[in-house]
Amino acid sequence: MSQPSRNVLAIGVTQEEFDRLVPFLARQSFELDRFPSPAGSLELISKVAFELLLVRFPMRGMDIDQFLRSVRRQDSPCLRSSLLLLAPADKLTEAQSFIGKGANRALSLAASGDEVQASVSSVLDVAPRKDARFMARLEIKIGGARDMILCQTENISASGMLFRSDRRYEIGTQIDFEFTLPRDPRPVSGVAQIMRYTNFGKEQSMGLGVRFLSFAGDSQRRFESYLRSL
Repeated sequence: MSQPSRNVLAIGVTQEEFDRLVPFLARQSFELDRFPSPAGSLELISKVAFELLLVRFPMRGMDIDQFLRSVRRQDSPCLRSSLLLLAPADKLTEAQSFIGKGANRALSLAASGDEVQASVSSVLDVAPRKDARFMARLEIKIGGARDMILCQTENISASGMLFRSDRRYEIGTQIDFEFTLPRDPRPVSGVAQIMRYTNFGKEQSMGLGVRFLSFAGDSQRRFESYLRSL
């Protein structure tokens, strides 16, 4: 079975609801797409593995039980995808009744950005991101050549970072990184992997998201200590 991608699919949400979700999920370095029709989304779900499905509840024009059975069938690419129901406040209790029956969690549509980010982080077991801006040096090795760039961070987490940059490299490229934290003269360094690029127009800046692969020396301990202080 194919492995889930770093893609998120929002199903049945309005354009306004979708626009609210974009900034918070962008912090997690996900690509977020929208499919307005629940019934129509089943064909896509039957062919593509998504890491997370965000489903508007109640579903318009489709029974939620039927939808969940289709997503969780044994040959579905999304059998093990995380599924989060988004419901109006007066329907949240009903939505929560489907947790463990195909849904992993239910969240109010009125939830704050921090609540959205925390819920997504919980179901995906990824570290929530925090806004932090400082300069970092990246070294990208392509074949026998090296490309050195200096860029500013947009947000950070224990698992990765988003850098402001208009440079483009192949997704999956490994990079060496180095940056200095406030009040710590020793550099934090290690190896990371490029996971995505921001969708300029939907997100505020052009940048690249990376996932940490390894840290040098005590860099990870000092970096995570800094995160806890934010």
